[in-house]
Amino acid sequence: MPNQQDRDQFAPPRPKGRARSWSLALAAHGLLIAALLWTVRPPKEADEAMVEAEVWSSSAPASAAAVTPPPPAPEPTPEPAPEPPPPPPEPVVAPLPPPAPAPKAQTHDDDHEAEIALAKKKKQEQLKKEKAEQEAREQREKERKEKAEKDKAEKEKAEKAQLEKQKAEKAEKAEKERKEKLEHEKKEKAEKAAKDKAEKEKAEKAEKEKAEKAAKDKAAREKAEKDKADKEKAAKEAKEKAARDARDAKAADDRRKAELARLQGLAGGSGGSDQAGSGGSRTGGAGSSASGGPSAGYAAKVAARVKPNIVYPDAVSGNPRAEVRVRTAPDGTITSATISKSSGNAAWDEAVVRALHKTDKLPRDIDGKVPSDLVIGFRPQD
Repeated sequence: MPNQQDRDQFAPPRPKGRARSWSLALAAHGLLIAALLWTVRPPKEADEAMVEAEVWSSSAPASAAAVTPPPPAPEPTPEPAPEPPPPPPEPVVAPLPPPAPAPKAQTHDDDHEAEIALAKKKKQEQLKKEKAEQEAREQREKERKEKAEKDKAEKEKAEKAQLEKQKAEKAEKAEKERKEKLEHEKKEKAEKAAKDKAEKEKAEKAEKEKAEKAAKDKAAREKAEKDKADKEKAAKEAKEKAARDARDAKAADDRRKAELARLQGLAGGSGGSDQAGSGGSRTGGAGSSASGGPSAGYAAKVAARVKPNIVYPDAVSGNPRAEVRVRTAPDGTITSATISKSSGNAAWDEAVVRALHKTDKLPRDIDGKVPSDLVIGFRPQD
């Protein structure tokens, strides 16, 4: 029997009054006898819980409520029935014991029974707790295995999907590279064809330009040769014309001199002084006629010399006359040419002046001389 100080904290408190102690002792004995009779057959777990609740509720309801076991786990496996407590000694019919020792013995029996019931209850709770923990462990292990299998399946599925994806990406990449290669080859062919075409066109253009240049050079040479020939021909003709003019002038001069000599001879034949004076006057008159200015046809002769050098492509309205004053050196070289009377068309006036400068020299008159100062008129349609 454990000491009173070593009692469990859940043991019912000891009664304080004797009358109350006796009544509680009798009630406890009655309950114990009923419990012993009830334990002849194996009681159910629920019945044992009810008996234990009734035992604690008779003495300390608050303590019993504090040690009420938790609800059992769902569908627990049946546990072996706990061993019944040893039966107490049968009561001996005897005269009532003295008041002092009886409560003490009863209190010790109550404590012992309460400790047995508490230990039994703790053992059941411990078994239930261990069972619940075992079931929880098994459940966790089951869940862990299921999760591991699920994770493994998902991992295998993911790996399979990854492999298929990599395979598809590899095939797609190969197809893309093939298309890019074909496109690159196609582009290179197109570029080569364009380059060949450009080079061919360039060569053809160069050949064409070369041929055109050769033709232009040939035409330029031919033109230059023609111009040179024309110029030489014109110079030759001008020279021949000048020679003819000189011959004509010389012939005219000779004729004039012969005529003067003839006239002088005729005048000398008369023999009179008056006649001689009159002849001298004629001579003077003749000399004045000879040296008084250009001949009547000299202006037309100068115009014929200058007009081929007039360059005036524009059409002229009407037939205006531009008069130019020309000064020359003794050899006929033109020293100046200025407009003395405008035609009203400045372009025509300038064209005439340019033509005179281009002519450079004026022809000689019938007397073999060139007037030093004269005015010549030019019309576009003359």
